[in-house]
Amino acid sequence: MLSIALPGSILNNAQSSELRTYLAGQIARSAAVFCVDEIVVYDETARMKSQQREDYCNGQWYPDLPVHSGNVECILNPLDCPHHLRASDLSVPYREGVVLNKPIKAGRGPICNVGLYKEVQINEDVTLKTGTRVTVKILDIYSERKRYHGCLVNSKQIKQEAGLYWGYKVRLALSLYDALNAEEYDVIIGTSERGKPVSKFEMPFSGKNRILIVFGGLEGLETAIEADKNINCLTPEKLLTLPEHCT
Repeated sequence: MLSIALPGSILNNAQSSELRTYLAGQIARSAAVFCVDEIVVYDETARMKSQQREDYCNGQWYPDLPVHSGNVECILNPLDCPHHLRASDLSVPYREGVVLNKPIKAGRGPICNVGLYKEVQINEDVTLKTGTRVTVKILDIYSERKRYHGCLVNSKQIKQEAGLYWGYKVRLALSLYDALNAEEYDVIIGTSERGKPVSKFEMPFSGKNRILIVFGGLEGLETAIEADKNINCLTPEKLLTLPEHCT
C-alpha cells in the first residue's frame, strides 16, 4: 500500500483560486497515475483542532465561501481512474454509486444509482441513508431485468479479485505527527532538497507492506517539525525511516 503526505500549504504558492484548483487536480491525477492508495493532508502549523477537522469533513466550510467561488472546478482535467467508467462500458462489474431515496421491499437492500442506464438493488438486507456513497459489485451486469442486482464491496476486495486499482482515500491530519502516527507504516520516506538521494532500500516483503512518502511545504519538512510540539527531535533524519530526497 502506497501513501503520500502533503501539507495543506502546498497550494499557497499558487497566485489565484484557478491555479490552486489546477494544482490540486495535478496532484490528484499524479496520485491516480502512480496508483497511490492514500493521500494524507496535514497541517504543517499544527494549529488545527479536532473540531475544525470535523467541521471541515462535514462541509461546514462551504457556507462561508463567497458567491460563485465554487465555479473554478470546471478547469479540472478528468482523473480518468479505472473506477471512472463510461455508462456504456460493461466490461467491469464494479461501480461507485449513491443510495437513492426509493421504497424497497422487505428483505431487500437499498436501490443505488451507479452511473449506468439501470439502477442497482443491493441483495443484502442493510440500512443505508439516502445519499450514502457505496462501492458495488454487479452480479448480473448483462441481465435484461429492470434493475441490476449487486452486493457491497470495498477497494481492497476489488484489488484482490480483479487486480484493479480503485482510487485513493483522503485523510486529514491535524499535524505532521498525526500524519505519521495515526496509521501504522512499515517505511516512511521524507523528501527534502537538503536530503541525500536514495537509490534503494530493503524491507521485508509482505502483502501488507505500507509505505508513506512525506512531502514538506514551501519551507520544507523542518518547519513542520519545529511547529509540532508532539515531535521531540529537530531534524527529519531522526524522525523518518528514510529522510532522503527521492528523485
